[in-house]
Formats: sequence, C-alpha cells, structure tokens
Amino acid sequence: MGEFFKRIRGFFAHTDAVLAIGVMGLIVLLIVPLPPFLLDALLCLSIVFSVMALLLTLYVENALEFSSFPSLLLFLTLFRLGLNVASTRMILTRAEGGDIISTFGNFVTQGNLIVGLILFALLTIINFVVVTKGSGRIAEVAARFTLEALPGKQLAIDGELSGGFLSQDEAKKAREKVTEEAEFYGAMDGASKFVRGDAIAGLVITFVNIFGGFLVGMTVKGLSWQNCVSTFTRLTVGDGLVSQIPALLISVAAGIMVTRASSGSLSRTLTKQVFHHPKVLFMAGMTVLVLSFVPGMPFLVMLPISAAFLLASYAQGKRKGEPQKQEKRTTVHSLLVHPLEVELGYEVVQLADPLFQRLTEIKKHVAAHLGVSVPKVQISDNPDLSGTAWQIRVRGNLVASGRGAELRSLEKALIQVIEQHAHVLLTRQDVAQMIQDVKRHDSVVVEELIGKKLNVGQIVRVLQNLLKEGVPIRDFVSILEILADHAKGDASDLEELSEAVRHGLSRGISEEFFGKTHIAHVIRIDPKVEQILNVSKGIVRPATIDKLARSLLTFSEQATSRGLRPVVVTDTVTRAKLKKLIEKQLPELSVLSYKEVASDVELNEIGTVSNEVLI
Repeated sequence: MGEFFKRIRGFFAHTDAVLAIGVMGLIVLLIVPLPPFLLDALLCLSIVFSVMALLLTLYVENALEFSSFPSLLLFLTLFRLGLNVASTRMILTRAEGGDIISTFGNFVTQGNLIVGLILFALLTIINFVVVTKGSGRIAEVAARFTLEALPGKQLAIDGELSGGFLSQDEAKKAREKVTEEAEFYGAMDGASKFVRGDAIAGLVITFVNIFGGFLVGMTVKGLSWQNCVSTFTRLTVGDGLVSQIPALLISVAAGIMVTRASSGSLSRTLTKQVFHHPKVLFMAGMTVLVLSFVPGMPFLVMLPISAAFLLASYAQGKRKGEPQKQEKRTTVHSLLVHPLEVELGYEVVQLADPLFQRLTEIKKHVAAHLGVSVPKVQISDNPDLSGTAWQIRVRGNLVASGRGAELRSLEKALIQVIEQHAHVLLTRQDVAQMIQDVKRHDSVVVEELIGKKLNVGQIVRVLQNLLKEGVPIRDFVSILEILADHAKGDASDLEELSEAVRHGLSRGISEEFFGKTHIAHVIRIDPKVEQILNVSKGIVRPATIDKLARSLLTFSEQATSRGLRPVVVTDTVTRAKLKKLIEKQLPELSVLSYKEVASDVELNEIGTVSNEVLI
C-alpha cells in the first residue's frame, strides 16, 4: 500500500501532465461512449468539485488567494457539458443513464415527471436569470473599474518607492499584486460568460433529450409513446437536475467571488456585520413575535425564532455596554500611556496576531533605516471603533487612522508613523543604552564627551533634531565624534551642534535622500530671499511666511504628481531658519544645505522660490 500511495503522489507531483490529461479527457467525453459506472463516477466528481469550489470562495481571506478560480470555473463548466453529452448519448442509445441520473429522476421527483420538470425549470431560471446574470454584470463592472484604476495604483506605488516608504522588493510585490488583481477581475468577466452559456446549453440539451428520446424510442426501439414519455422524460429530468445543481453551485461561487468587498473570511465578516447591532436584532425579534400572534400563523414555530433574536440582542448589548469593562479600560489608559499603540475595530481584530508576528521584522526595518530601537507596541481592540476602523497612537496622541482589513496597509502605516515620530519615541534610556554599547568599543570618545562637554539629555535633543527631519542616526559613533569636536560645555548651542552633525553626515544624508540614482529634484531659494531670512533673526512677516509656504507647496505638489521626491536646497546659514518657518505648513518637505548634497549628485531644478514672496 505504501508503494501504491507513493506512486500516486509521484503522479500528482507532475501537475502539468495531470492538467493536460484532464483536458484531453474532456475531449474524450465528447467522442467515446462511457459505461454507466464510469459516468456515475464522473457525475459524482462533478458534484464534489462544485461543492469544493463554493466552500473555497467562502473561506479564502481575499479573492487573489483563489486567483485560479476563473480557470477552474472554465474547466468545471466544460467537464459538466462533456458529461451532458455523454449522458445524452447513453440515454438515447441505451435508454438508461446510470444510477445517479436514475436516482435523481425517481427519488428527487418522487416519481412525478411534472414535478421534476418544474423543479428543473426553477433551478434553471434561478441560475440563468438571477445568479448568472447578476454575477456577470458585477464581474463586468469590477473588471472595468479595476482596469481604470490600474494606472493610478501603479503611480501611487512609484510615489511610495521614490518617497522611501517601500523598498524595491516591496514595490515589485505591490505591482505584481495590482497586476494580478486586474488580471483576475478581467478573467472573471470572461468566465462569467461561460457560466451564462452553460445555463443556456442545459436548457437546449434537456429539450434535445426529451424530443430526441421520443423519436429514437418510437422509430428505432419500437417503444410505445407512453413508454417513451415515461422513460426518456424521467432520465432527462434526472440528467438535468444532476447537471443544474453543480451549475448552480458554481454560479453562486462566481457571484461570491466578484461581490467580495473586503478581505478576511466572508463568513466571519458577515457574522460580525449582520449580528453586531443589538437594536437591529431586537427589532427583528419583536417583529417576529408580533407576527406570531396573528391568527393562522405558526405560533410554536415563530416563538423560538423570536426568542433567539431577542436573546442575541441582549447578549450583544451586554457585551458592548458593560460599564465595568469600560471603566477598567479608562482607568488603565489614565494610569499608563503606551509609547506606541495600535487600536483595532471589531471587524479587524483578527489582524492582531499577524501584526504581532510581524513586529520583529518591522523593528528590524526601522532599526536598519534610522538606527533607533522601537519601543514595545501595544495592540488592543477598541470597542469605540466601528467596522474595519483602526488607529495608531504615539504616547496617547492619535497620529494615524484608517479603514480596511488588509494587513499590508496597516503595517505600512505603522512603519510610517514610527519613522515620522522617531524623535518623539526616542528616550534618555534608549540613548544611554546606545552610549553604553559604544563605550565597549570606543571608550575614548564617550569619556571625552559625556559629563565634560554634554550630558545625555543634550545628546538626546541633538538626536531628536536629526530624526525629526528624517536624518538617520545609524552612525552613532561618528555623531559622538562630531559632538566631541564642536561641543563647548554649557555654552554649547544645540541647534548649531545639530547643524554640525548634519554636515559631518553629509554623505549619509545624500544617500538617504537621493539613493543610488544620484539625482536630486530640488527647489531653490532666490538669493535675495535667503539674505532676508539670514538678517531677520527669525522674525519674518506672517504674510511672507504664507507666500513662501504656498510657493514651496506648489512646486512640491507638481513634483509629487510626477512620482518625484522634492527637496529644498539652500545655503548653510539659511537651512535651519527656513525649516523652522515652514515646518508647521509643510512638515514633510525636506530642507537641505548645499554642503549636505554629495558632489556626485546631479541637481535637477524643478522650481525656484522668487523674491516676489517678499512683496
């Protein structure tokens, strides 16, 4: 037996050969007559595969997990039509159709041919008019909208890549996913036409079986018209039911696939959304209860149904409104503020575990990028959030929110929040640990700097100044060396020290902002504007600041729309002053000095802020 199963596994390991044999088998069904037992086996497989396809559409987390569904739908449709041809041949030539067809013709219809014809007609109408037509229309619209949105999605991915929010591998995977999504809905649009054609073919084959059987029975087999009607109609009805039930299952599966509006298990999503609101459950239960008292209504049937809905309403209301849990949660939040917290709505609670498993990789990514350690991330559910809403807090303050059950979107938002608020998350304890790590390998610089020229708190402020503008602090030893060279004890100006560190890290800053392309898309400042900013000592008219910010915003938006990452480049003296003036209006716009741009970087000017902002 072990050797037998081993050979079976070896056979199915060659999937290409198996698929080719299967397709050739479909052609054989159309030509070669089948014995009854083989027809029964194939009909059984048709039903099983249809049930499996329907169940898979219910349990997959998102449509792309079952991207082979359009091809499977085509194969199952052709398989079923091939069986229709084989069963028709057997019915017309032998006046029999195997055990499954006979059973459906006798047991399901209870021996009443008129009932069987009506059941077959109803199944066909439901499949053809309702399910197939509706799912076909949805597939057509979904395919059109997906294809129209494709350029915008590709441009957004390019923008995230140029902005540094995605790596090359992540951008490649994102593009592949967008392409797969477009291909999937396009394939579903075409596959839905096969389902519709299958329903029409089922009707035609049924009429062919009935009238063809009547003619063959009377002219070839010499049967009476009563025997012809009884035999061939019974077998035809059985054959029609055997083929229409799998066809209906496949049509429903296709409808489910094209109507999915969110990721996550469909059964779990439906349960949470339909049975989440206690007021709706209460009104539904009361409606059934009132109707149960109407004369003639089945009171003993409707009363338990009403009770079930009312109990569900009570349980759901109790779960959402327990004052002790709310009070406990409020107390915990008042006593403890987490540095970094992700709060999930009731429909996306299932993201907690996979996000927790991804935290190690997220922390490694941030540490490799910025050189800082990420504090513990608190992941919790928030009953106040509705639907698929989620939000991220930094030290208790809401900094990001969104909707959707896609882990990648939440993960990307978390990374972006950490990198944008790294200066807030950095603590004295973190820096003290970093200093201790350096001391093991380079004790001289630590002994010269700490306690003699700067304390830990001052170093923290310099590092926070760097992180606030997106400058990595990976080369911590070099930062300490620069601080040791420029610090003057208590008289040290931390802003000047921050600028000195930036100049010392110019090669790394240039690599961070311009990457391997060595092309900088820069916005320049008119020399007269720079001169005014330098002599103003930080006092600039609000009107001038507003004009300056609007001019920079215009150039920045033009560059971003082209998928570019704009930076403002100015002289060394002006850089810090300009950044302070615009950081409230344009917090994400980077400002660099010419000394921070490596000599091998090509400056591509995308605009110049003219002296008109001074008027």
